[in-house]
Amino acid sequence: MKERIKIAFAHNNINHNTEGIMDGITEYIRAKGDWQLIIWPDNSIKSLQFLKKRGCKGAFVSTQTATKAKELYQLGIPVVALSTVQDMYSLPYISANSKQVSEMAAEYLINKEFQNFAYFGLTQAKWSRDRYEHFAQYLTKKTREVAVFREKEIPILNDFTPFTRLWINSTVGTGQHELVKWLRELPKPIAILASCDIFACHLINVAKEANINMPDEVAILGVNNDNAICNICDPPLSSIALNFKKAGYNAATLLDNIISGKDDMHGQCVEISPTHVETRGSTDVYAIGDPDIIQAMKYIREHSNKPLQVNEIANSVCMSKRSLQMRFHKAIGRSIHDEIVLAHFDIAKILLIETNLPIDEIASRSGFHYTSNMRRAFKKITGMLPQKYRQQHRSQS
Repeated sequence: MKERIKIAFAHNNINHNTEGIMDGITEYIRAKGDWQLIIWPDNSIKSLQFLKKRGCKGAFVSTQTATKAKELYQLGIPVVALSTVQDMYSLPYISANSKQVSEMAAEYLINKEFQNFAYFGLTQAKWSRDRYEHFAQYLTKKTREVAVFREKEIPILNDFTPFTRLWINSTVGTGQHELVKWLRELPKPIAILASCDIFACHLINVAKEANINMPDEVAILGVNNDNAICNICDPPLSSIALNFKKAGYNAATLLDNIISGKDDMHGQCVEISPTHVETRGSTDVYAIGDPDIIQAMKYIREHSNKPLQVNEIANSVCMSKRSLQMRFHKAIGRSIHDEIVLAHFDIAKILLIETNLPIDEIASRSGFHYTSNMRRAFKKITGMLPQKYRQQHRSQS
């Protein structure tokens, strides 16, 4: 029997993100058949040296410091860094695509009809600063401005200062008093993008202590879609879901190529792309002055898994079809039909990415009813047909 290739997965804090990455790695291993993954709860250099002596030919390792990255690069075996930090001293690394994340967030919140926007995160950390900058740039093009909370400055040597140190120094004591003041002074209603779910959860707690109404005054959106964190929040946190599984699969492919000599370590980035926004209570609101149109919007979203007619929506808010169409377009800037199509589209794209259902079944479950309707909508919104959209967003490249 052929000896299996030992690959280490060294991480001292398995969480939602790393579980998704592990799922992708596991999928690659099952397809490949000759890897043995060794889970190791210590990412120290000493442990990696031990694993190398034990016969490991490659490793996935969590690291957040430049010094550690350099030591891993010099370890003598191929390594992919499980990191949200860029420039890992020529190590290949896994990182979310901040531009895609921020633009998805901005578009989602614009569609909620917000005019006021803000960002909350560690602007001293490069990954968080990148999300803010892309968020602000996208909204600036749409003639919107973005407020940002500037955390208390602390001495740092570089962008690899540990996350927990920045977090503690920026959110407790004086920092928290400043955060409350910032929240109270923001124009309302306002939509806030937080750099990640942990920060969004903290912001929700601070807003509650400040007696700020959510989501009517302040709507908060996180990143990562960690169910445990999102559901413990009050209101439950809406969040951008990231395709950690696809990143794990692609990282395993890259590591395999480096081990076999088809590639080398030169700082490649394995991107984690966003898939969709999971709407929960923290953004379950529309910043519209017309309560009847708000009710119509909610009706569309609550019944978007079935075919909808304008007459049905008009009846739900006790209005004539013509009156609803006129008021809807005035409040939203698009037709009721366009809103219905967007609601069906949001369901269909998740089913395409997260299930193996056939296209006609997805068309039925997402309310399009006919495959031709779904194909037409995807071509108009994304520029591609549903099959192509699925191919680009599934776990395998």
